Amino acid sequence: MYRVVFTSRAASNFSRAEIKALCEAAAVRNEENGITGLFLSDGTRFLQVIEGEEKDVDDLMGRIVRNPRHHDIIIVSSQRIERREFHNRTMSQPLYGVGDDPNEYVERIKEELKDVSDDHLKAMFIGFAFLARNARFRYE
Repeated sequence: MYRVVFTSRAASNFSRAEIKALCEAAAVRNEENGITGLFLSDGTRFLQVIEGEEKDVDDLMGRIVRNPRHHDIIIVSSQRIERREFHNRTMSQPLYGVGDDPNEYVERIKEELKDVSDDHLKAMFIGFAFLARNARFRYE
């Protein structure tokens, strides 16, 4: 098994509907390719972890790097793993938008991560959630 964690910036702001459609399409492909993970976005920035067989993860990262919808991709970590942390998730997108309670959003992210044993991974996503709740852009 292999895991990659990366961040990127959106080429333009995404709406909730656009993020939902992106995640639904990705979930189908990810399930077909045995990819699991977690995806967070505040509409302008993304944080994602993907895990699966190394070749499948490498192939997906190749498609991600070529995707014009985002740029400034930074690989936070890339490593072999003994087991998956996101067993049943082919793509998740807890969104924080207009009218959402900032503290409730962070709690939703913590709930998403409750079964993750890697504390560093948890900290990255919870930290992103704290930053996202203060972002200027909110999903409509």
